[in-house]
Amino acid sequence: MGIFGTKGKFGFGTGRDDDFDEFVDDNDFETSDADEETATVDAPAAPVFTPAPVSLKIVAPKAYEDAKEITDFLINGNTVLLNMDSISRDVAVRILDYLKGAVQVVGGMITKVGKTTIVVAPKNVDVSSIEAMVGHTEQ
Repeated sequence: MGIFGTKGKFGFGTGRDDDFDEFVDDNDFETSDADEETATVDAPAAPVFTPAPVSLKIVAPKAYEDAKEITDFLINGNTVLLNMDSISRDVAVRILDYLKGAVQVVGGMITKVGKTTIVVAPKNVDVSSIEAMVGHTEQ
């Protein structure tokens, strides 16, 4: 019976799919012993997915030029914990501006978890667990 086998509210169909039945009746399909033999084929093994280990890099930048190295860590999938204690406020602001651009490009996240501690993470890392370990974020 076809899709439109019975006459419905749309008025399609004749009740049976006679053309198909005639085609099947007219074509006697012969099977041979060769057709019945089947070969077993082993399916290829499913690829093993091993996620890349997520590593945490702890960095205490000394100068603005360290922002490039921090960005390289981020691009390579690493989470970076920045300790900004040892640099001046002006240099820290410049580094953070640079990193905000890098985070925007890779789709990551940057968050302040302490007075001078910043976490920069790629998109595959959940930063909320780091924030929970610290207790709360300070703005």
